[in-house]
Amino acid sequence: MTVPVNSGFQAAANAPAYGELALVELQLRSGTARFTNWPLSVQVMGETWQGVGNLGSIGELHESEDGAAEKLTLTLSPVDIGTRALALGDPSDYQDRRVRVWIAMLDANTLQVNGSPVLRFVGVMDQMKIDRDGNTASISMECRTASYDVRSNPAALRMNNAQHQARHPGEMGFAYLTSLIGNPAVWVGKWLQANLQYRQNLGVHSK
Repeated sequence: MTVPVNSGFQAAANAPAYGELALVELQLRSGTARFTNWPLSVQVMGETWQGVGNLGSIGELHESEDGAAEKLTLTLSPVDIGTRALALGDPSDYQDRRVRVWIAMLDANTLQVNGSPVLRFVGVMDQMKIDRDGNTASISMECRTASYDVRSNPAALRMNNAQHQARHPGEMGFAYLTSLIGNPAVWVGKWLQANLQYRQNLGVHSK
């Protein structure tokens, strides 16, 4: 899938040397938090994005061709008291709330953002956990695109014709679903179909 970019972004990407930074926006219940993986806080898109190690790393970004759910893992620093409180607190403070990730290009000489940042991920926050490794620790946040959310699709809502008719009267997409389950259809070519019909007319039964 092609990601649309602007001329400034493309110019920086094509330069012999450039810098790249990520901008992460978390829309928490307590307010909007903005982080960057740059060592210093930066002013981009009219907002201040906190650096100084608050955002550790960003997992690999994928593009879905069929709209399937995609996942992204953000690693946050446990040094910040607010981040620790978020990870140890009520999941409703962040769960199912929006997260957005932009990628920005920097001019290698001026260290200024070149062009407009490109939006690469839009989804919701899912789960947070604290990972401990000896004397060090990190906080990981699992994010996912909102194409499918099991919490918003209760078990009582099933894929059958009765409920489909209740929501979309007149649509016949599920009318034959029950009859198809456990009864696979065999598709034959025209020659075989004609041959079977001919044998049936002759009263010859296939063995």
